[in-house]
Amino acid sequence: MAINQRSNRFWGVPSFLILIALNILILIFSTNMMLLSPKSVGMSVLSLFQQGIHGTITWVTDTVNSINELKHLKDQYDQTLAKLNEFQEMNRNFEEIIQENALLREQLGFSKSLDLAHIPAKIIGKDPVNLFSSFIIDKGSLDGISKNMPVTAYQNGVIGLVGKVIQTGFNSSQVIPLYNSTSYVASRFQYSRYEGLISGLGDTENHLIMDYVKKTALAQINVNDMVITSGMQSLYPGGIYIGKVESITSREYDTSLEIEVSPTIDFGNLEFVFILTGKPEQNE
Repeated sequence: MAINQRSNRFWGVPSFLILIALNILILIFSTNMMLLSPKSVGMSVLSLFQQGIHGTITWVTDTVNSINELKHLKDQYDQTLAKLNEFQEMNRNFEEIIQENALLREQLGFSKSLDLAHIPAKIIGKDPVNLFSSFIIDKGSLDGISKNMPVTAYQNGVIGLVGKVIQTGFNSSQVIPLYNSTSYVASRFQYSRYEGLISGLGDTENHLIMDYVKKTALAQINVNDMVITSGMQSLYPGGIYIGKVESITSREYDTSLEIEVSPTIDFGNLEFVFILTGKPEQNE
């Protein structure tokens, strides 16, 4: 008896659900849904497929458009970045031109005031074998340059001796600077007028050495005194600044002083020079 009661409760719930489903079907078929033809049902199903396909196509189209738009934005970004780099390069060149023009104006003003005949030139290269032994300028024999012509430069308001021409080509020349170990220049103190001989030590890090200055000059010369060309050699005209005294050494066994001189010209930023032709300048 108890078993029959549990079996009735087990089948009671499904029976109730089945009855609800049958009622719903009866209700559907008893209403307007019965008026739907198979064709209408087919159209409805096809419409659902069309809507799905349309949605899929729209999603794919939007995705492709988004990708194309991103690619277009990437191209625009690359083009803008390239233009920015180009403008930055132009700006650097512009600043370089401004600085060079300022330097050229300064050199031009000095050139007009120089009494000695001269030819302006620009340094265009260094000796590939030894960067500190010589340099190349952009003027040669076709410009009137010849061997042994003195080379000067204008820096910080004064004209200083740079070196001399040792070789010429048609459109360029080679110059050895003062600090070259084969360079010798007759010199004198600007105020005490004692004479000596300036020689180079072979590189820009070392100073020049002034030899053959008599010990009697010791009481009249001092550190920071200016040394100029003496003009006693025909090669270099007198009065051109060579450098200033850095130190003075007097040895008991030596009859002359050894004087260390720092060059007037800063060779580290030298760009333009003036080659003296040895002829009086014809000023208008």
